Amino acid sequence: MSPTAVTFKPNDTIMRLMRESGGGVFVIVLALTSIFVLALFDLRAEKIFTLAPTIQEASKEDLVAFWRAAHLAIEGAAASAYDADIFRAPLEENNRGLLWLNPPHMLLLVGPLALLPYGVAKLIWIALSVISLGLIARLTKASPMLLVAIFLSPALFASLLVLQSGPMIALGLLAALLISDRRPILAGLIFAFLTVKPQYGFLIPVFLVARGEWRTILYTVLFSAALFAVSTLAFGIDAWSAFFLSATGDTFAGHAERLHRDMLTLHQTIGKFGGGLMLRQGAQLIAMIGAGVIVYFAAKNWKRDAAIATTLLLAAIASPSLWVYDWPMIAAGLFMLARAMPHWPAHIQLAAGALWITPLISLGFGTMQSAAIAGALAMGATVSVMIWMSSVHASTANN
Repeated sequence: MSPTAVTFKPNDTIMRLMRESGGGVFVIVLALTSIFVLALFDLRAEKIFTLAPTIQEASKEDLVAFWRAAHLAIEGAAASAYDADIFRAPLEENNRGLLWLNPPHMLLLVGPLALLPYGVAKLIWIALSVISLGLIARLTKASPMLLVAIFLSPALFASLLVLQSGPMIALGLLAALLISDRRPILAGLIFAFLTVKPQYGFLIPVFLVARGEWRTILYTVLFSAALFAVSTLAFGIDAWSAFFLSATGDTFAGHAERLHRDMLTLHQTIGKFGGGLMLRQGAQLIAMIGAGVIVYFAAKNWKRDAAIATTLLLAAIASPSLWVYDWPMIAAGLFMLARAMPHWPAHIQLAAGALWITPLISLGFGTMQSAAIAGALAMGATVSVMIWMSSVHASTANN
């Protein structure tokens, strides 16, 4: 009697979850990356989770800038936040490179931090970052595999390592885009608050115009004007004058032109490969215009979920300021892509995997060369995804 052949047959539930998560190749990338990120959290636990009681004792992290600007604001010296010498005066050497470049209405959001000891403010910021990524997964109706992966993602690791606002900004953009057709007042309010980071929002008006969501545009303008008025009343017109002066002055220009290791924009990537300033700025401008054209076409002709995925991915990649800590926006874009077009061919799964791990390439090797490779990888992967999305929609339209 011959032995009974035993064959392994994957559980139908597991296969379904993998398909809902982009596909088997992408899930493998997520699993391996999650293990690696877990090890990184263990390695950098002291830096990330130590709750220093004061900014003088804090490690190198951007939350120090938020707390410092908030403290100046509640002291009635908001305009001084834009004076680099005054702003940096109490900071230790490890944080002396920080600047306050955000508009004054950002102080309405971060102002309460200064009422708390720095360690408590840091704990709250960490909690908000984690909760924001969980809400991104919930709003995109992510599969259980994606839900687990987001909490062990390079996006979360980079965000907590630097302590920036990337998770909250990504959540706001995603939420407002999802409801802008049904709840224009709430969407307009969210978009207005998101003008604190205008570099990520230049594609939003393109999306709204293409879809004819004029009420959301109107409410965004009205709420933005209200935030300007409230921040002027709270901090004085001098704060806005100081902001515009800094935004057009040498400090801001020097910051924008300098090569930063973990900034992965197109103009930074070209610069790290040796490109000159004119080439960098010209390429970035072309990328922004091209992204606007693609978003307009997608919002006009594709289903909403696919158009939102396109907007989020291109809003990140075409932004003139994209750091590794902004990667929650990429994660949100990929999750929306899985929701809109769940069946990814192998090469798109690899492209999505490359986008997912990009922050680790820049952070892990810690050199300008690795950051250049990371930026080029992100750009190439995004272009591949856009070409595939376009080809699928074109094929569907022809049939």
